[in-house]
Amino acid sequence: MIVPIYNNGDHLRHKAFASLRRSSIFERMHVLLVNDGSTDPVTVDTVEELAHRWPNVTAYHHARGGSGSASRPRNTGLALSFTPYVTYLDPDDEELDDGYWELMDTLEQAPEANFALGTMAVWTRKHSVHDYHAWFAGAIPHRDGLFRVDRESLPAVGFRPASIEALVARTDWLKGLGLVQPEGAVGQDTYFFQQMLFHTEAYAPVYRPVYTYYGAVDTSIVNVVSPGYFRKYLILEQARAAWLRETGLLEAYMEQRFEKFFVTWYLDKYKRVLPHQRAEAAAVLREIAAAYGEYSWTSPKARRFFESGSG
Repeated sequence: MIVPIYNNGDHLRHKAFASLRRSSIFERMHVLLVNDGSTDPVTVDTVEELAHRWPNVTAYHHARGGSGSASRPRNTGLALSFTPYVTYLDPDDEELDDGYWELMDTLEQAPEANFALGTMAVWTRKHSVHDYHAWFAGAIPHRDGLFRVDRESLPAVGFRPASIEALVARTDWLKGLGLVQPEGAVGQDTYFFQQMLFHTEAYAPVYRPVYTYYGAVDTSIVNVVSPGYFRKYLILEQARAAWLRETGLLEAYMEQRFEKFFVTWYLDKYKRVLPHQRAEAAAVLREIAAAYGEYSWTSPKARRFFESGSG
């Protein structure tokens, strides 16, 4: 169990770790707490306390300062993993009703599968469930209890990602892919799952939520978006665009996901940028679009954005 941590010791103690302690297989887990250089002494002390108290908990500390996202600690955690199976849980999320036990048990009984995938419970302004298997049904063949994936499956599902916290993977298989989450990027876990699915031969489904994701409340007027937020996504998108070119998937991605995601995610967030930062944020968004090359926009919202001088 890889837990990336940066200045969120209270969440670690009372949410993620508390939920793992409730698991019937807690003592069979190796919980790897990867501190990404926290500057908060309480967080550092919390990580050390948990590692000293529980023999199945290990702490790894990067140098003080942080890398800017969960990518580095997740990469470190995977590199250090030695158990047969591996997964991830962020400090502010919670395992749900022995979800990781059920994933592991399902994977143990499915030797053809590279990973087992559940669904995700989400709490934002209301409760919902992201049912990945319903999303993928019809696009990925289902036979003998497994979703049979091939190189056409990622375009077939419209490049729609699942959460890496909702799965348990075979460690040797995942390590063998040589995937690295781009350091400093946000949204990198969705790109990581897209890469995983591309390389998968089969996955085993678990038809219920295995963990709970708590989304941030975004209705406050002070919860604004800065140009720095988009710069973190620029790191992600430059890496993803390069990978899509390498795999021959760029054209399919542009047809199926690129514009819709740009409009519904980036331009929606752009509305929350403060007026004096809008020109800078718009320039970064244009860099994100440019990473994918020339494109003829059809969305009126996107066309207005790109035709305006300042965004």
